[in-house]
Amino acid sequence: MKRTASALVIPLIVLLLLLPREIRGSADSLSLHPEPDTSLTLRIAETPVRFGSRDLREPTGVAVDFRGYVYVADAMAGKVFRYASDGASLEFERPPNNSAFYPIDVAVLESFVLVLDYSGNRLLRYDEKGAYLDVLIAFDQFDRVHPVSVTAGPGGSLITADVTSHTVGLWTPLLDLELMIGEFGWGAGRFNEPRKGAFLPGRGIVVVESGNRRLQFFSPSGRYERTAEPPPTVPFVSPRSVSVDPAGAVFVCDPDGGRISVFSADGTYVTAVDAFGGTAIAPAAAAVGWDGKLYVADLKSRSVLVYRLNSSREK
Repeated sequence: MKRTASALVIPLIVLLLLLPREIRGSADSLSLHPEPDTSLTLRIAETPVRFGSRDLREPTGVAVDFRGYVYVADAMAGKVFRYASDGASLEFERPPNNSAFYPIDVAVLESFVLVLDYSGNRLLRYDEKGAYLDVLIAFDQFDRVHPVSVTAGPGGSLITADVTSHTVGLWTPLLDLELMIGEFGWGAGRFNEPRKGAFLPGRGIVVVESGNRRLQFFSPSGRYERTAEPPPTVPFVSPRSVSVDPAGAVFVCDPDGGRISVFSADGTYVTAVDAFGGTAIAPAAAAVGWDGKLYVADLKSRSVLVYRLNSSREK
């Protein structure tokens, strides 16, 4: 049911009580549902802020840097924009000698902005003012690598997801392909159209799949750990993107489902956000800023919506 309240405030319980090892056993998926730790809560509230409604046509990627700048990749328009907190916009330079520029995702790596050009199969590097610098990775030099997303993590590590080869790549800060996870399939550790990966606290990773309509959690070394899905009443339809906040809350954007599904750090489903200002949304991507806000690239409104996150522990 769609929410119609103009101010969306959702109490979320995001932490499970620890289970003894003998109870947990060796289950691969989240089949056990212990009582949650109600002392930790997360509230998501709408803000009146919205970016890019006059610029964007198909916002498919969003990232935020430590300065508070919001970067958006617009695949259909073939453009990348930067927005300041006051809404002022700046359009990035187009890469040279590239008439078919298709920026499908964007990430922030230290002081640089990384743009994934799907048509050129390259990861481009820009400065924060939108000036083109160079090609960081030419994926054509790797066998069967054509990613649809990129995520930057601690120390300069990267995650790419590839729906063609059904694999997820882990890249070192030196831009070496350290590990390739998965192959096509439905079992544990296999993928069907992996769309995006994100780093978890502790350097593990979580991957969302459109084809299998689920989340999979992996250790830092790429070992499969568990699977998570929302309840049957609010199923994934075609989840496209995943992001994680510093506390480990996992946000999954499902534009066809019209919602952002929220999970705890261990994969327990918590709730969903399906509206902004009383209007349905089609979230394609999300990023958590240093300011404790969730920035959502929304295909329906062709803009970036901003929600405020507030986590606290009751005493």
